[in-house]
Amino acid sequence: MVVSLVCTLLALSNIQVVQSENIPLPREARPLSFRIHPKSSFPHSDSAEPKKEKWVVVSAYSLDPGQTDDTPCIPANGEDLCKLREQKGFHDTIAANFLRMGTQVKIPELYGNKVLVARDRMNTRYNGTNRIDLLLDSREEAIKFGIKYVKLEIY
Repeated sequence: MVVSLVCTLLALSNIQVVQSENIPLPREARPLSFRIHPKSSFPHSDSAEPKKEKWVVVSAYSLDPGQTDDTPCIPANGEDLCKLREQKGFHDTIAANFLRMGTQVKIPELYGNKVLVARDRMNTRYNGTNRIDLLLDSREEAIKFGIKYVKLEIY
């Protein structure tokens, strides 16, 4: 019962279960041992079709403490956005309350094939709305960006 439940959960999670062949016991005495292998590698969203498209209101913010909290470089998922900016040379973070953390999205109208990642949350007053915030380098850029209504591709 438990084994079938685990196998069902693994199958629903898109994970392939493979019995280990490295145990030197006779087949009838061999305990169940599993290695977890993904059925396929995760697709890069530049080669995949979006799972969903949604029209959203887009605004922008910066790491200015007046637009965040007292730890502006640390978003809701706990990563260090300042270090990510140094490594990548640009911000690829969005804040959204309706997306899971780590969800990859594209906004073709604004950024073509650039992949953005949900790493932060917006104020709770935006719960239940189709609204996202783009992280930009400065408060001035965020103000200049304004507010736009665009199609969001969710991967």
